[in-house]
Amino acid sequence: MKISVITVCYNASKTIERTFNSVLSQADKNFEYIVIEGKSKDNTVEIIKAWEKTFLSAGIEFKWISEPDGGLYDAMNKGAQFATGEWIIYMNADDEFADPQSIGIAKKYLSPEIGVLYGDSVFITEKYRETRKAQDIDTIFKHLPFIPQSAFIRTEVQRKYSFDLKYKIAADYDSFLRMYLAGVVFKRVEYCFSYFYVGGISNSNEWNTYKEDIRIKHKYRILNKYSPLQMLKYIRRWIMNNRK
Repeated sequence: MKISVITVCYNASKTIERTFNSVLSQADKNFEYIVIEGKSKDNTVEIIKAWEKTFLSAGIEFKWISEPDGGLYDAMNKGAQFATGEWIIYMNADDEFADPQSIGIAKKYLSPEIGVLYGDSVFITEKYRETRKAQDIDTIFKHLPFIPQSAFIRTEVQRKYSFDLKYKIAADYDSFLRMYLAGVVFKRVEYCFSYFYVGGISNSNEWNTYKEDIRIKHKYRILNKYSPLQMLKYIRRWIMNNRK
């Protein structure tokens, strides 16, 4: 069973080596590593080149490209097209596998009837470190029950339900929701797969994330399944964050 680990990055020179160390540390090295780089203006490309031999020496199949793209989700779609593994996990620059056994543990649960295997995550900021338990998949009508860094997605499924580029922040939610509505089987496991460093586009602009979530729920006519209390929570948080 072959897994494709995909890292997309842009101007990631300050953080990408943390991700590289994490990927390299995996005890099970039967995977390919794909880096999709978006023509950074810093020295990200030089760092990738410097690490290439290290990955190859460790027996890890290493591929990378550097070219302009249409943003995060365009790069993630591109990575899925390049993948030759049966399964994909996105471990973007700045994030890490939770421990060296992550890929090996995932392989124990992957099976032909599953489309997405997912688990827990640790969210990290400068002030705190918090374990976020993945939730049952039927909570997807309210929000995404996991993060992509803690999900192993069957490659053919990811390609079929690729990220819709009209969504700049919540395309991952749209993609996984479409999978679920189409009957793709999701399996949750009690295992922490990733460390997620808070500060991406969805974290820095929660109000816009909320608005995209609502657009997606309208699109699939599931807005009535959305909790009014959850909606109020988002609105209150947005008001507090935007007070002068």
